[in-house]
Amino acid sequence: MQEFRLKKRVAGSLLATSILALSMAVLPNGAAAQDSDLQGEIRFSWWGGQVRNDKTDRIIQLFEGQHPNVSIVRENADWAPYWERLTIQSTGNNQPCAITMQTRWLATYARPDILMPLDELVENGTLDVSGIPEPVLNSARGADGNLYMIPHGVFYFALMYNEQMAQTAADAGVAPLEYPYTWDEFAEYLTAILPHLPEGAASVHNMGREQDAFVTWVQSHGEDVFDGSNVAFSKDIAVQWFEYWEALRTAGVTEPPEVMISDNSALIEESNIANNRGFMTNRPPNQLGSVQTTVDTVSPGTTIGITPYPVGPDGTVGMDIGANGIAIGASCDEAQIPVAAEWINFWTQNEEAAGIYESDNGVVSIPALATAQAEDPDTQPTQVQHIELYQQIIDTANPVFWPAGGYQALTDTLNRAYDAVAFGQLTPEQGADQLIADLQQQLSQAAR
Repeated sequence: MQEFRLKKRVAGSLLATSILALSMAVLPNGAAAQDSDLQGEIRFSWWGGQVRNDKTDRIIQLFEGQHPNVSIVRENADWAPYWERLTIQSTGNNQPCAITMQTRWLATYARPDILMPLDELVENGTLDVSGIPEPVLNSARGADGNLYMIPHGVFYFALMYNEQMAQTAADAGVAPLEYPYTWDEFAEYLTAILPHLPEGAASVHNMGREQDAFVTWVQSHGEDVFDGSNVAFSKDIAVQWFEYWEALRTAGVTEPPEVMISDNSALIEESNIANNRGFMTNRPPNQLGSVQTTVDTVSPGTTIGITPYPVGPDGTVGMDIGANGIAIGASCDEAQIPVAAEWINFWTQNEEAAGIYESDNGVVSIPALATAQAEDPDTQPTQVQHIELYQQIIDTANPVFWPAGGYQALTDTLNRAYDAVAFGQLTPEQGADQLIADLQQQLSQAAR
């Protein structure tokens, strides 16, 4: 069981995957696993900053070194320009052969005239998906059921908390919160620790407007977020969500509305959790390293931990996972497909490549490779925590199928609806009506 009072991490999931690691001791890596006759040139696109670019370049050099007759043309960009360029390329049937793709944006491109369906290449062994957990692989399917990308990194959302504040509360007699905990138990704990926090500190960031928290709430209560391009969750579940956070806000457990809006968009060094003004917030666990580095400067001696979102009343886990991976462009010439496929296999299955990338864009999707990274003494402790928590939740995660435009639409409409509720402009019932109506309108427009 995970306890906030403990700095030592739960290692059970790593022990479980160690068995898998032993069964996968021979992974296709190095020149011995390659076809020496492979030849051709392909374009490969990805998004990211300089650190990711440097890692990607090293992996490309490693691959090209093992295949002297292969050349990979690099096409990288920052996040927003990346998708803008891909849309233009797809319109002109000029997309790269190998395309970095993300599940939350997959529906926009998951058509056979833009991306190649990959099931046949998996079935005939051209593409190797061994070791990729089924929930992760299935998250890479389009609305038509076809597999459109091979996941190489898995991202998820969870909660960050101040370990020293948790320990102070435990020393004062507040029972530590042990996972799995329900949403009600979560609220009770946050209320109980409030008197033991520094003066003016909030127990938790108000997540009423945060889509990743809302998705977990919906799914942990047994409902779906979407049904194709339609809203699937009920008005009641949205009303209960708004009421839940309003109860915590009015009790002083969260920060006030104006701080709620600014906190998670703030620079890490300006955030509540970095400055001991808040005990807990929601941030992607892959940011833990950068958060801890900043906290070491802003609030020396403070350590930040991560923990999963609460479960539903009956124990249902609602946490969404997403994947980043590589797709093959539909315009890729038949002669280039073997090179594109071997490049994908190398990226996802090669131990040396995974070691270079260091789960930079999500935890490496092969459990044995993730275990190796976590057990490597050179891996940063924050990265170990990131991997261990992923391995703890992956078997029960519930990936959302995001329709075209769905991620941005839910983010925008939830922000507006809950902000209006928190500032007293709408009741929870009115906020739920607005959320569902506005979200459905945006989904319908995107589906045209």
